[in-house]
Amino acid sequence: MTVDLLVTGTLVDVTNGCLRETSVAIDDGTVVALAERPAERVLEGAYVAPGLIDAHMHVESSMVTVPQYGAAVVPRGVTAVVADPHEIANVCGVAGVRGMIEDATKTPLKARFTVPSSVPASPLQPSGAELGVEAVAELLEADAVVALGEVMNVPGVLAGDETVHGKIEAARERGLPVDGHAPRVTGDPLQTVARYLDSDHESTTYEEALEKLRCGMRLYIREGSCSKDLDALIGLVDDPRVDSRRLSLCSDDRDVVELVELGGVDYAVSRAIEHGVDPVEAIQLATINTAEAYDLPFGRIEPGAPADLVVLEDLERWEVDHVVVDGVVDPVGADTDATPADPPGPPSAIATDTVSIDPIDPGDLTIAAPDRRPVTVSVIDATERLQTAAMTHTLPADTVRTVDGDPVLGADPEADVLPMSVIDRHEGGAGIGNGFVHGLGLECGAVALTVAHDAHNCLVVGRDHESMAAAVDHVTELGGGIVVVDPESADPTMLELPIGGLLSPEPLDAVKRRFETVETAARELGFDHVGGLHVLTFLALEVIPERRLTSRGLVDVDSFERIDVIRPPGET
Repeated sequence: MTVDLLVTGTLVDVTNGCLRETSVAIDDGTVVALAERPAERVLEGAYVAPGLIDAHMHVESSMVTVPQYGAAVVPRGVTAVVADPHEIANVCGVAGVRGMIEDATKTPLKARFTVPSSVPASPLQPSGAELGVEAVAELLEADAVVALGEVMNVPGVLAGDETVHGKIEAARERGLPVDGHAPRVTGDPLQTVARYLDSDHESTTYEEALEKLRCGMRLYIREGSCSKDLDALIGLVDDPRVDSRRLSLCSDDRDVVELVELGGVDYAVSRAIEHGVDPVEAIQLATINTAEAYDLPFGRIEPGAPADLVVLEDLERWEVDHVVVDGVVDPVGADTDATPADPPGPPSAIATDTVSIDPIDPGDLTIAAPDRRPVTVSVIDATERLQTAAMTHTLPADTVRTVDGDPVLGADPEADVLPMSVIDRHEGGAGIGNGFVHGLGLECGAVALTVAHDAHNCLVVGRDHESMAAAVDHVTELGGGIVVVDPESADPTMLELPIGGLLSPEPLDAVKRRFETVETAARELGFDHVGGLHVLTFLALEVIPERRLTSRGLVDVDSFERIDVIRPPGET
């Protein structure tokens, strides 16, 4: 029998955790033998490894469509991702999830999906849609679905919330796993959480991660753009108390610049090897371990498995010569060969008319000054990449300014404390939450964006309320995106994201260039956060500790309650 393709080289046998010399015979897109066979084409390489799988990620964070995401990672040896489309689901509901699944058919990347379980993320903030138990159950039937998406409403899990547990039960009835999201959850609460959730990707400390593993949860080590946890957690691989087959690698959120320059989960594999992890074990973290977590047929090279593999020049540095997906060598799907000069890719199946905000007056974004004296306020301390801290700050009397004839609390630039607002963009700006943020460095102007996890309302931060209002109006006119307003310039700097207010239909490199342009414009105004503009996208995410601002006001995540921005006299 003559097969379609024979791949030769040292096999990375992730099933048995070893290297061995053999050939891989492929016919009709499937591995038919690990042995020599007559072949129409022979591909020779130093090493042959399974295609990588990202255990947990959100395509939307890269601001490109699924085909464009595939264009970035498939050539790097990432042949599959487990994507949670809860960003687009919070904007467009069931139609958004189905649109993502349809868009995924236009790329050789094997995108498998988890059904968003927390839409909205919590009762503390409205989003553009709601996925109840029936909607979740319906989506769980889709062929491309492999699990229930990360359950972020941990208080609901602990309290026995009927809706939360109804979604978990719907997944269990179908034999599907349930992804978790349990930042800083330890002790007795973790014991309860581990009864219902199978995995976690939110651990940032070794001790937290180890405790979750000991409770039987799978642990996903995250190395993304905003949260980079690999350095702190990779030691788990060689910890004698841990079975490394319970560990996986994921990117979670990857901005478009790092996506193009560093890649996806392949970057995490390379970093693990740099840390001294055995290359075979590092590759297991992004192949068979994840495949077994979601009962995927790929993620290993053995007879009967789909022929998804990578031909490598150097195992120590994950240097890719060729990628094979379903037996096709170096596959090129729709737009995977796009260049900045190329036209946009295939039309997305996701809605584009999703930003509804009435014209904003600067006064809408202010907090009234009780009088012209120092005022102590609660502030979001955003000095970390993802998690924030609770902070209080006393605004000096000279920070009170007049807007629309009224005294309001303004920025304290010397302390790097700036006004921030979140405007409901799903119902015409019906709700506006105003507060303060520390640690961004912005010295003038404003930045507004409609990418604000997870409700994706419009978030704006600025040195003055006039610039903030102008930025919101510009982003509304765009139909979604990122806008940087320099009060000294007549023209704002903008990145248009018309698909759900989250994604661009443009080619990958074009989106990268435009994102770099808005980041440069923000830096020129003093924005100097180590996480770049990507950090702004998380400041409204009310399920990540400790403080967040929503369209309904400031939230204490630990107590899961709204709190006042202005502190009572004498209280700090």
